[in-house]
Amino acid sequence: MEINQLEIQVRKHMNMICDVSAATSVLSWDQETYMPSGAAYARAEQTSTLAALIHQMMTGDTAKKLSDEIQDTLQQNKEVSALAKLFLDDYSKACKLPEELVRKTSKATSLAHESWKNARQASDFSLFHNSLQELVELKSEAAELYGYAQDRYDALLNLYEPGLTATELTPVFQTLKTATIELLQSIEPHKEKVSDELMLRRYPQEAQLAFSAQLAEKIGFNFENGRIDLAAHPFCTSFSQYDVRLTTRVNEHDLGPCFYGVIHEAGHGLYEQGFSSDLARTFGAEGASMGIHESQSLLWENVITRSEEFWHFALPYLKSHFPDKADGVTPRDFYKAVNKVQPSLIRVDADEVTYNMHIILRFEIEQMMINGNVKIADIPELWREKMQTYLGIVPENDAKGALQDIHWSFGGFGYFPSYTLGKLYAAMLWKRIRHDIPSIHNHIANGEFSHLLQWLRTHIHQYGRTKKPSELMIALTGESLNSTDFIDYIQHKFADVYR
Repeated sequence: MEINQLEIQVRKHMNMICDVSAATSVLSWDQETYMPSGAAYARAEQTSTLAALIHQMMTGDTAKKLSDEIQDTLQQNKEVSALAKLFLDDYSKACKLPEELVRKTSKATSLAHESWKNARQASDFSLFHNSLQELVELKSEAAELYGYAQDRYDALLNLYEPGLTATELTPVFQTLKTATIELLQSIEPHKEKVSDELMLRRYPQEAQLAFSAQLAEKIGFNFENGRIDLAAHPFCTSFSQYDVRLTTRVNEHDLGPCFYGVIHEAGHGLYEQGFSSDLARTFGAEGASMGIHESQSLLWENVITRSEEFWHFALPYLKSHFPDKADGVTPRDFYKAVNKVQPSLIRVDADEVTYNMHIILRFEIEQMMINGNVKIADIPELWREKMQTYLGIVPENDAKGALQDIHWSFGGFGYFPSYTLGKLYAAMLWKRIRHDIPSIHNHIANGEFSHLLQWLRTHIHQYGRTKKPSELMIALTGESLNSTDFIDYIQHKFADVYR
């Protein structure tokens, strides 16, 4: 087959698979937002059928023929597109899993999601125990089929961060642990200097949503191709770069969960909306990795919108939505309020300094689960022990402990490290951005975000998944993954917050 014809056929087959995958995502989004609870079992059957159909398309005769053609072309020392190479990689990975395992896993995750919601509402881990046990077994089976060199967990970690191993990750996390403890010790004598009372006033739900949406639009999120809805756990999903959905949650006595939930998910959404149009309906229209994806959300959430410069711009908008909440308040007051350091039970509410401890805890427990080194029934107690060791606080119930996150209910083992990887990548990128855009701080203070967004579009967004994380980071920073820039960033920032 001629190379041009091969590329056309590869793209055509990708288009069909991506369309079915998008339909699955619509059903999953609906399950999180509007689906009645009584529809859970029927929805599980539907998503299981679609997952099996996608797997058939990924591993069937057409996919095999295209894969063979790509391999033959490469063996002839001819170049193929990045999309064709992605197709070959994904085909090889899909072929390692039997259809029955894919179908069982899809159904199990859909049902587990409902049992997790019920367990969380009741704050009773035992209601989620059997679902979690089943998912651990299914994902462990998948890990064995994918293969790994040393640690079974690596096979799942690689689904989210290609090429990374637990052996490489562990010393990075250990360095972060040490630096976090030292920074917390330096803050401790000054902790009374910062109050988050400004964030804890009563902010009505509709005004919170309007304010958050307005600021998301200001940083560049396109609402002609996106929307915001409510969900138990904030997330971003897309059915194409032309249809990107954000969700958030609201606490009328805390502005943070809604506003920073929207900004975080809008960061993901900006990435999704920024893929090259040439990647539409292909395997390239995804993030380079979950770590890179998180770097985009965390750059906006933490580096940009928790900066003092941002609140020079944002405070007038806040006052317009909440006229009686910010009289006499300065941008620095809000800057300090949104950066208060205080160990918290809930990961999504954690500050920049303590957040990584939440991720390290989950990473360590996940490793133990997948490698069969902990009984599922013992996880709540193990969680409490690690929270006491790492943050000096203990959850009083399961809802604030081992049930607080959605990730295990959808089988997302290997996902959690992405959040800390995102922080590390974001700090590395921020160093380069300040070099390339020397006036970036003035731009932020004036609400001019187009320069930053264009930089991200040019250097990261447009490529989608056609470049690997290490390829992007080395090209932009000259370095592979490290914690140095992040540690420098938080030390400098929180010395200023608590000075």
